[in-house]
Amino acid sequence: MDTIETRLVYGFLDAGKTTYIRQCIRDDRFYKYGSTLILCFEQGEEEYDPEELAEKRTSVAFYEDGDMRVFCEEKIEEYHPDRIYVEMNSMTQGLRDQLPEVMRVSFAVTFIDWTTMPVYYLNFMQMVKQMVSESHQVIFRGCPSKELLEPYSQAFRLMNPKASYLRQDPMGYHEKAFSLFLPFSLDDDEIEIGEKNYLPFWLDALDHPEHYGGKTIRFTDPFELKQADEGGPWSIGRIVMTCCMADLQFMAFEILDSSGKTYCDWASGEALACVMTDAYGRRKVKLRVKELRTENAPEELILDGRGQ
Repeated sequence: MDTIETRLVYGFLDAGKTTYIRQCIRDDRFYKYGSTLILCFEQGEEEYDPEELAEKRTSVAFYEDGDMRVFCEEKIEEYHPDRIYVEMNSMTQGLRDQLPEVMRVSFAVTFIDWTTMPVYYLNFMQMVKQMVSESHQVIFRGCPSKELLEPYSQAFRLMNPKASYLRQDPMGYHEKAFSLFLPFSLDDDEIEIGEKNYLPFWLDALDHPEHYGGKTIRFTDPFELKQADEGGPWSIGRIVMTCCMADLQFMAFEILDSSGKTYCDWASGEALACVMTDAYGRRKVKLRVKELRTENAPEELILDGRGQ
């Protein structure tokens, strides 16, 4: 069975989901090349104009209750769309998992309204993380300046390091939301990394591995060594809390030529950063150990990456 290109639009109530979808369906490249179905799982103050939808070969169906998968399947059978937009309800956990397999998700975007962001960030962190982690793009709407977003930079980038983050000011201007601050100089041949500057280092190495090729990395604090599979390569890094205690990730660098070896649990030391290309063509920083010194585990085993 042919799949249908599907775009998911996340955001809390009145974050701008309906406005975004209306702007998309006005694009000539869309309605001239097939029909569109909007599956709406949440209704805010903004509404769809039936006449405009008809002109753009677009239909909208509003979910009320019942089985969500069945609702989607019935509307697809009724309208036979060439593409689908889903206005997600962020309060409904696991909604994406309930979409039928025929809906092939090609893009997902999250809208965050700056005026309500601090409240949601503090009180609904798990929901924010769920939306962001499933998105290709995150847009902060109505944020007056880039500096206001800086305290949130690390937390959001840890939620989803692969997403692109944009700031939309009150006049509609878009720009990159975050410029990662590095608490060390990239001009140095040797870079000291402790637990306080590890996360900026890890994030920048993920985005820009070329910054570190050939440099010596000195781990000044104890870092954890783990082996994913017995006999396989080891990695060195730290466990990071990106949202809550139920959401922990080991953010680490693979140690080269470590297969079959045995290391201690915690260590400091020096390593040479090497930029390698993996099987998927992605460039990554891997470490070639120069020296490791056994250390005791730190008092805090988990780094808090939530920022604010």
